[in-house]
Amino acid sequence: MTISLPLRISLISMVFAAAVTLVLSALGGLFLYQQQYENAHLRARQASEELAVRTGRLVALEMRLEDLVDFDEQCAEVIHNDPLLRGAAILGLQGQVLYHSGPEPLGWPAGAELPDADASHAVNSAAGRLFASPILHPSGAVRGYTLVLINNAALITSTLGRIGWLLACGLLLFAVGLLIQQAIFWRSVGRPLAELVRTADSIQPDTLQELPTLPDGRNDDIGRLYLAFSRLMHRLLEARRELLAQNEQLEAAVRERTAELERVNGELALDIERRKQLEGELRLIANTDVLTGLANRAFILPCLTRRLEQARHGGTPPGLILFDFDGFKAINDRYGHAIGDRVLQLMARRLQQVCRQNDLLARFGGDEFLVSFDADNPHQAEALARRIIGQFEAPLHVEGLELKLGVSLGIALYPQHGRQLETLMAAADAAMYAIKASGGGLLFASPQDA
Repeated sequence: MTISLPLRISLISMVFAAAVTLVLSALGGLFLYQQQYENAHLRARQASEELAVRTGRLVALEMRLEDLVDFDEQCAEVIHNDPLLRGAAILGLQGQVLYHSGPEPLGWPAGAELPDADASHAVNSAAGRLFASPILHPSGAVRGYTLVLINNAALITSTLGRIGWLLACGLLLFAVGLLIQQAIFWRSVGRPLAELVRTADSIQPDTLQELPTLPDGRNDDIGRLYLAFSRLMHRLLEARRELLAQNEQLEAAVRERTAELERVNGELALDIERRKQLEGELRLIANTDVLTGLANRAFILPCLTRRLEQARHGGTPPGLILFDFDGFKAINDRYGHAIGDRVLQLMARRLQQVCRQNDLLARFGGDEFLVSFDADNPHQAEALARRIIGQFEAPLHVEGLELKLGVSLGIALYPQHGRQLETLMAAADAAMYAIKASGGGLLFASPQDA
């Protein structure tokens, strides 16, 4: 449970006032006890001296202390009517008890000095505080001593009674003062402060335009505090408005930068895509013959190297067919390079029709082409070569011209004609030129050439 500020201040003031009241009551009690104690000592001294004077009158009549018979009457007149005194006694010169009056016998403590002839003396005993006065003869001689005992129980009871009255008065004064204090505090501090707290709680920064005023338009400390609080709130609201404006500007800048960043990222993504596409085109150009669209020399040689490596590790042995066209140079020289290029394109299309899916067809340079294939036996190689020759039995028709070309093929197989790429290429090349010299056709390389 939350305690309001005015109530907390009121409780603190009550606790402080109660603490002050208790301290003052305790100090007052100590003072009352000291006063009662001194009063009891004074009465005991006076009673002891008065008994000594009365007994001294009897001694002046030459009576012995042992012959006194009215001691109880003397005590009744001196101590019995005083509640702070408990009993009395007469002592001889040696401290022996001759007479006593009271509820219990009295005696001088052993080892304690008796008083002189000209002064009373006080001493503590088992029964309590004792006062002794000398009994004097008119000649000044000491004939004995009178004792008076203080009633400690009565002393404490009397002190406690007075302290009780003091506490009652203190509590009454505390209650009255508290009521007065609460009335003054609530009127001057509590209620204005509660109004200020309610006003502060009613403030809604999102919708506040003007702060509400105090109900009674106070011009005291609370009113000045409220005005200071009002000024502070106005400064905070102004700072909040400036902060919101800056936040809007910042958000606009962030949105603008975000849009620009998205645009730049989009352009960068397009650029990356264009770069990838260009790299792909460059790789295609680097590995493809531009005129025929077939693989070129730079692409086919690494592929042949890999196939030979696979064959060495138990893969299918590859074979090579290297060939060129008989009569192509004459066509190129007679009709020009444009017709020659068109003839090469048509030859590439016919070659693609006879090659299988796993065969690699490449333009090796000029009118020279190469086919790499899986050759499990020489018959497969010869069958492929026959299909290639068959494609060029029919003439080529280029821009109204009917052109007839022959083909010379050299075949080399792994490992019969070589185990290295250079060896196989050289064997196929030698076989191609050998068959070309004999008029065209196909020829397997010989093992001696490997």
